[in-house]
Amino acid sequence: MSGRRVTVTRNPVPAAGAGAGPLVAVAGADVEPDGWAEPGELHLRSIVAGQLSLAGRTLAAVAGILLGAAVLPSLGEYAGIGAPGVWLVLCLAPPPLWALLAVTHLRRAERIERESVRTARDGG
Repeated sequence: MSGRRVTVTRNPVPAAGAGAGPLVAVAGADVEPDGWAEPGELHLRSIVAGQLSLAGRTLAAVAGILLGAAVLPSLGEYAGIGAPGVWLVLCLAPPPLWALLAVTHLRRAERIERESVRTARDGG
């Protein structure tokens, strides 16, 4: 072992014959000498971009639920539901919405990964 230290930013690639693994990047090293990215890195970037987009939409949905929870008491009083009814709705409605949002987010994130892997495997 040499005394030189490197920073590994991703998991190491498995041994030859063990299948395709994640891309390894060393800090300060170009992916290729001419500056072009390898297909594995492009594949990883497309997954990250898709999941970041999904995360933004999920955060918008979370903001909508929080805004709805903040506005509901004043709307309940305006509609004549009364304070106890509004608080009952606030206690019972958000938890199932959180669970539904979490399951939906997880399924969509996994679908993004599957489609990206399928596209990379098919050569697209």
